Amino acid sequence: MARDTDLDADAAAGVIDAPPAWSELMAQAAVEAGFCVETEDGPSVTLAIGKLSRRIAEWAGDDALTEPLEALLSEGKAAFDPPLVKAALSDGAELALSAVLLHWPTTNELDALSRVQRLLASGARIGIAGAPSVPALDALEAAARLADPLARAGVSVLVRPSGEAAAVLVADEMARDRAGAALAAGARALDAALADLAIEAVRNGLDASRGGVQRKAAAARLAGAPDADILAALSGAVARGAYTAALDAGADPTRRRVAIASPDAGALAAYADGALDPTGAVCADDERGVIGASLSLTRFHDAEDGFNVSAFEKAVRLLTRALDAAHGADGASPRRAILIRLEGLASLLMRAGLAYDSDAARNAVASLAALACAAASSESADLAETKAAYPEWSRARRAEEAALKSARDAAMALVETNGPFQALALRAATLLRAQSGAKNHALRTNVTIAFALDAASARRVGADALGLAPLDGVARFAPRDDGAFGRALSEDARIALLALGYDDARIAALTRHVEGRRTLKNAPGVNLEKLRGKGLSDPALDAIEEAARDAFNLRAAVHPLVIGPELCEAELGLPPDVAAGKRGDLLMTLGFSEEDIAAAEAFCMGAGSLDDAPGLDEAHRAVFASARDIAPEAQLALAAAVAPFANAAVEITLREADPEKRAALQASAREAGVTLFKLKSEAPPINLVLPSLEEIPEEKPQRIAPPVATPAAQSVQAELAPARVERRRLPDRRKGYIQKATVGGHKVYLHTGEYDDGALGEIFIDLHKEGAAFRSLMNNFAISLSIGLQYGVPLEEYCDAFLFTRFEPAGEVKGNDTIRHATSILDYIFRELSVSYLGRSDLAHVDPFDARGDGLSRGANEAESAARLISRGFSRGAAPDNLVMLRPRTETKAVEPRREAVRSTRTTPRYRAEACPACGHFTVEADTGQCAACGAKGEAKG
Repeated sequence: MARDTDLDADAAAGVIDAPPAWSELMAQAAVEAGFCVETEDGPSVTLAIGKLSRRIAEWAGDDALTEPLEALLSEGKAAFDPPLVKAALSDGAELALSAVLLHWPTTNELDALSRVQRLLASGARIGIAGAPSVPALDALEAAARLADPLARAGVSVLVRPSGEAAAVLVADEMARDRAGAALAAGARALDAALADLAIEAVRNGLDASRGGVQRKAAAARLAGAPDADILAALSGAVARGAYTAALDAGADPTRRRVAIASPDAGALAAYADGALDPTGAVCADDERGVIGASLSLTRFHDAEDGFNVSAFEKAVRLLTRALDAAHGADGASPRRAILIRLEGLASLLMRAGLAYDSDAARNAVASLAALACAAASSESADLAETKAAYPEWSRARRAEEAALKSARDAAMALVETNGPFQALALRAATLLRAQSGAKNHALRTNVTIAFALDAASARRVGADALGLAPLDGVARFAPRDDGAFGRALSEDARIALLALGYDDARIAALTRHVEGRRTLKNAPGVNLEKLRGKGLSDPALDAIEEAARDAFNLRAAVHPLVIGPELCEAELGLPPDVAAGKRGDLLMTLGFSEEDIAAAEAFCMGAGSLDDAPGLDEAHRAVFASARDIAPEAQLALAAAVAPFANAAVEITLREADPEKRAALQASAREAGVTLFKLKSEAPPINLVLPSLEEIPEEKPQRIAPPVATPAAQSVQAELAPARVERRRLPDRRKGYIQKATVGGHKVYLHTGEYDDGALGEIFIDLHKEGAAFRSLMNNFAISLSIGLQYGVPLEEYCDAFLFTRFEPAGEVKGNDTIRHATSILDYIFRELSVSYLGRSDLAHVDPFDARGDGLSRGANEAESAARLISRGFSRGAAPDNLVMLRPRTETKAVEPRREAVRSTRTTPRYRAEACPACGHFTVEADTGQCAACGAKGEAKG
């Protein structure tokens, strides 16, 4: 045997030697399970089949087993579990079990962990009844990870606790799931922050002093990035993704290979009613080992002859003999349970032309399970006569006889039904009646038939759905007959159409409906002629046609990158960013509606289903229904139908938050005898694109005749009616000022516009180095604020709302004679407006009267030129050059007490002129000495 890495490489290269009846996926699954022999030309599954068949015949002591067993495996009808395969292909290897069911000890967990680790290494699935401790669960997860690093086998350990321990483990499991989701979200945010920092650093020439780089670095630090990663990103290098690294390091607390199943319905998404196997195939309360194999139901069905009853019975008997022979390979008791899984049920129902949710389908599935159960039991009885029965029969015999009688009665009831699988029920009833009539009824081994949730088993026999689950649909993405890659009608659907009586022409039409025509010629909605009318040239149309052959949707085919940015700019006149595919939807830009796009996409790329296919009879639409269209109760009905003959595990996905429905489904699953029930929830699709205002339909008010109002009522309504607010527009020629300043190294220009009475009516904010998005956001914010001022919103309300807002850029303010520090651009703007228009000198770090360049204090009787404060352009020369402004000393003194009185009544604290020694902000309260920004407190100064 070669190493797994070598086998995987050969498998990826496509050089696996497998029988002609095997698909590529089956061959790949065989290599993953170690079912191959390494040769000079690569891994060979064909040689492994021959070696496995000879080894099992050697164990049985019957060479006649070799040829039929080799034929059964080569035809892809059956597959053995990996533990048996490894034991057969490796000389001297100990026979391992497919599943081991054990009770967990309350003490000395180390011995149990050691045993489980050995079993997992051999490829077995583990079922545990009991409550391992949290460290033991972590150790089980680590052991399963070592045995299956890529999680190809899915869940390897199923734990079924009981009592109070169940509630504790269930709560811990849910907490770990939430922690794992939080880890994933945080790691992705961290990756995005570091990537943005690296891009910004490269864009700014690796200059870490640039404001944009500093902001991105601060964002990365807030996201939790280590300093080493920040330094690496500043140099333009992005380290390996944190999310991937965290998963590789085992930091994810979610247990992927260990599942907790509650014994009580409703406690967790999954509950087990007696099942200890992670796939729900085996139901038992005592410790036991199980060795198993899988059967593909579709391999026994023919489009013309239907289901081959005799071949199916022979296959079940042959697998029973082979698995019984494997029991004796290590000298173990033959009483060890045998498991036979039935796979591909949904495909078989479709091929037979039966709707999944129908009485005929339920009778057919029950008949299949009945024949499998009867054939296995009959073969076990024959082996007991030729070899030996299980020596410790005792009370188990009575249980077996009761089960046999129940199965016989159920099979007899199936015989009364008339359907395509009636022959199966008739044969099953015959076999079960013969066993019930035997005088000395004895069995050599216990055989369990199961419809399990085992993805690895389904892959080994090429099944598309697990156990009783319905098919996802009738189309899949695969290489097509014309060489293109896209939707292709499944083989199951083609055989079903033949079975339902459709001729070749109708099947071809339905195939085109599902797969699409891979061309836009004569397509509805969007076609080549309409695109040519929009201005596209023949080279552009040829490129679109070429892309449509392999595209998954129409927008990917009609895309600027397909046509070419240069052609989009030259022929369609699109802006450069739209022509480069960075913004917008080209089809919508060209004027096509969503209905046009959907119709053309279905014509070209295919509808993907037969739901609305023309030419399909209405009575046959249920045959091709997908899993999303089938009610959850349909699976439970199938499980109830096979309950007398086989174990069934069911997994259902709910797409609505309905606690009552969840409880009802769990109760139905328990009544149906489901061994393992998994109930998942899927969030509804979220539309992140909001419609524009023009697309929102206007609600038409209902015309209701107004009641006749009395004069008194009219007066009351007039008093209660809100006053209509009129917008006070600014004069066309308005005064104001422009203040230039630098906040944290970023230039900010504040333009104001005033009414004739001096009240503020509008502002404009211009930024120098910011990006287009931030500049546009600030411009629109200024427009919104201006509209509010013109509708009468007091400036004080805006100032109270936006003062002390904190975001970058922030820091030292230069160029403003009264403000020295701001916590953000908005904080600076509203400080400036408060000082200039509201007289809020308490928000200034320097008194405006003391911020004069000529050295005159506010107490001086000053006179200065009006030209410094009055715009010559605004006054158009009407103000003489010798006009001065006088501020008498007496007036200044009279105003000062009034201002102080106003300050004393305000709730806004006064701040000192010096900065806080802790954080550097000029937000130290004058009275308390406490910083409003960081909370640091010093001694108050009088």
